[in-house]
Amino acid sequence: MIETLLAASPWRAQASFYRTAAGAEIDLMIEHKDGRVWAIEIRRGLSAKPAKGFYQALADTKPERAYLVHAGDDRYPVAENVEAVGLLEMARILEAE
Repeated sequence: MIETLLAASPWRAQASFYRTAAGAEIDLMIEHKDGRVWAIEIRRGLSAKPAKGFYQALADTKPERAYLVHAGDDRYPVAENVEAVGLLEMARILEAE
């Protein structure tokens, strides 16, 4: 999933991950060339239920957008400023940037 999203990422975007010793974690951070940062958490299942550490990582990093990528096709809000999307749709969102 991460390779697919990296291939779809905008030219000159920087990719990394975020993890702290306390357990805060985001699978993929995309920093666009204009400085905007997106947080992308990967979930292998059909539902997109994030772990507690994801929310702590969002508080730490304060990304412009946050997504939970799941194996399904549905798109729906998970929490304030966090949206669940399927893998192919997330790739399209990144390609449109």
